[in-house]
Amino acid sequence: MHTRFAKFINLPELLSMFRTFADVQTADMLNLPRPTVAGGRPQIAAAPASEPLKAFIQTLTKRAEKLRTSRVDPSVDNMLKITGDCRKAALDMRLVEPFGEPELDTKLTLAVQRIKTVWAETRDARSTQLVFCDLSTPNPASFNVYDEVRSKLLEAGVPPAEIAFIHDADSDAEKKTLFDDVNAGRIRILIGSTEKMGAGTNVQKRLAALHHLDAPWRPRDIEQREGRILRQGNLNGEVKIFRYVTEGSFDAYMWQTLETKARFIQQVMNGQTSVRSAEDLDGGALTYAEIKAIASGNPAVMEKVKTDTEIRKLDQLRAAHLNQQHSIRLQIRALPSEIKERQERIERLSADIASRDSHAGEEFSMTVGKRVYSGKGAREDGATALTIAILSWRDDLSLQVRGAFRGFEILSRGRGATLLIGSDEERLPELFIRGSGIYKAQLNAENPVGTMQSIEYALRALDKAADDERERAARAEKMLGDFAEQAGRPYEHEARLKELLIRQAQLNALLDLDKGERQVAPDDRAEGSPEADGDAGGDDRAVGADTRSERRSPGPWRNAPGQRKEKILDEVRPTVSARSPPSVPGTKF
Repeated sequence: MHTRFAKFINLPELLSMFRTFADVQTADMLNLPRPTVAGGRPQIAAAPASEPLKAFIQTLTKRAEKLRTSRVDPSVDNMLKITGDCRKAALDMRLVEPFGEPELDTKLTLAVQRIKTVWAETRDARSTQLVFCDLSTPNPASFNVYDEVRSKLLEAGVPPAEIAFIHDADSDAEKKTLFDDVNAGRIRILIGSTEKMGAGTNVQKRLAALHHLDAPWRPRDIEQREGRILRQGNLNGEVKIFRYVTEGSFDAYMWQTLETKARFIQQVMNGQTSVRSAEDLDGGALTYAEIKAIASGNPAVMEKVKTDTEIRKLDQLRAAHLNQQHSIRLQIRALPSEIKERQERIERLSADIASRDSHAGEEFSMTVGKRVYSGKGAREDGATALTIAILSWRDDLSLQVRGAFRGFEILSRGRGATLLIGSDEERLPELFIRGSGIYKAQLNAENPVGTMQSIEYALRALDKAADDERERAARAEKMLGDFAEQAGRPYEHEARLKELLIRQAQLNALLDLDKGERQVAPDDRAEGSPEADGDAGGDDRAVGADTRSERRSPGPWRNAPGQRKEKILDEVRPTVSARSPPSVPGTKF
């Protein structure tokens, strides 16, 4: 039996550790000049399921049932191979039944129609398009999607010289020539796989549309695909992205799962995740229960998708509510002392304003040391004497009285000889005025009168400082009253969230998503079995390595398997996975 990573747990703590050494800047944060997507999001084009496809999906259900109940060698059949066969059938039945008849309404037909429409609409601008398909490769000896799309486009009137496969370019020099032709508009439709036409494909200059013929395995594959068109250097300010699905197949479910996983990754990169656990992001095979539910056309599947989405939204709102309540409690504890401090400062300012005003009508008089300066020229002489006295004690690091003015003490404190670098102003002693409170002034060594002006300005500023403190104290008192009113408020959507969690548990039970499964391999098989004959282009994983029933290895921020606790619904929390597997016990921080 294989073991593999199961899920992340304690995500907020993991994210905090990640942020201690990682500085993540996403394209959204940088606000790069990239094209916008028409309609704000990719357009979904759905094709109806044909009768042969419906019949084929039923056979997949039987294969999945056999894996669960019989000892089937994983090299013969496995869940990953079943998933791949259904993905191929959803694209075109001839990928799994080479001698099947072509259908009229398929994803390929819809894709060709839209490719032809964009090609005609952008003829004058010579705009280009990318078509991604991982489930097939060009092969003249058998049916393949690449040749099928090209032949249909040629029938629709697209010149053969304007269509190319990424597989036509084998060397770096040939790729550069191909990319130059696309950027110049000579080749207007380029078809390829994520692996060959993903990272390093710089053909964005004239791209007007991108087409996903299939859903890849991982969110990063979507990022690489759409990163070809949503990037700087594109002459088109608005572009179109199309995603093609076949109704009644795995397509819609896989796109939903991909979107959920991508959203989780984006939240981690932005530091905004509010969930505590997330399932493995690299899982590629669907479970027996998922296959059975999709194959039967059970409406509970879509209800579960909607329920999971609403739970995720309400849980994020609940996390924001809890954070807000925590902040309110902290403010309620901190604001009384802040209000008290501000009121005491207002009292000190009021006393100093009264002291200042009591000397308003007197002629200038200032004491420096033991000498009093008053009368004609006293302002200049007193300011000079004060400046000299302060500078003579510039190495004294203690706060000492140097003089007095209008009922206030004038104090200074040297910065010492340890400050060897910096401007002359930074090395000058600090100057203060003290009454009931203490206020900062500026020493002007070059112009002693400037020092006196700074002292007088500090005294005049007491009125504004008192007004500002009264305003801040009143604002703090109002905030305290508002917070006291808001404290303890329950989460307004709590009842709805509990109702949805109960319904989610019911849907999981209805769809058998809360039950384990296992594919048992014969005893004489080695673990390193050959690879499954899955999807061409991307399904290069070891067979049996992704069966969801297999025992999974725990580790830091990972859960180990366990029994589901059906009765403790209040402790159920939605995970990022659209499949919402049941919670299992794990190590807590």
